Amino acid sequence: MKEQICQWTRNLAVFYLIFTSLLHLIPDKKYERYVRSFMGLLLIYMICVPVFSVFGKSTEILSGFEEYFRQEQKRMEQMENRGLQAFYLEQGYERALSSEITGYLKKTGINHAQAVVDIEGEQIFLKLTVSIKLTEEQEGGIRHGLQENFGITEENCQIFFEGDDGAAVDDDSSSGASSDSDLSSCIRE
Repeated sequence: MKEQICQWTRNLAVFYLIFTSLLHLIPDKKYERYVRSFMGLLLIYMICVPVFSVFGKSTEILSGFEEYFRQEQKRMEQMENRGLQAFYLEQGYERALSSEITGYLKKTGINHAQAVVDIEGEQIFLKLTVSIKLTEEQEGGIRHGLQENFGITEENCQIFFEGDDGAAVDDDSSSGASSDSDLSSCIRE
């Protein structure tokens, strides 16, 4: 009995060393909670098996632990897949909406325009760069059309003229990330 307790204590010490070193080897801290969860379950198992083996329940605990671990692992994979799926869907929707807005503007006579869409929650933000100067009437018509056809409100739409200093949107920013914190509508002349 004394040898079994010593072996059990050694096993726990080795487990703790492996657990600590594994936490330091994790490349991204967002996975730390998954490793901690898994290792915590293993620790509970390692502590409980000798106690329940005295009562003859170790096989039941082992099968229950395996089942719970499989369910937990499946749930974590599903949550991670949903997050990735939502990210890619949102990114694809931003690109498609940018393309549709550019097509809409071509129909209205503005052939050279670049639309960068950024979706944050349930709001759609648009940075529109045009190659020709717009009159207030044209701008109002565009804003009204964007509101009706795409649900982009006037305060979430910025229209820039390509010739403005630093106001044009770069070609590299296809992600739609907004660099201005002010999303009010304006035309810079």
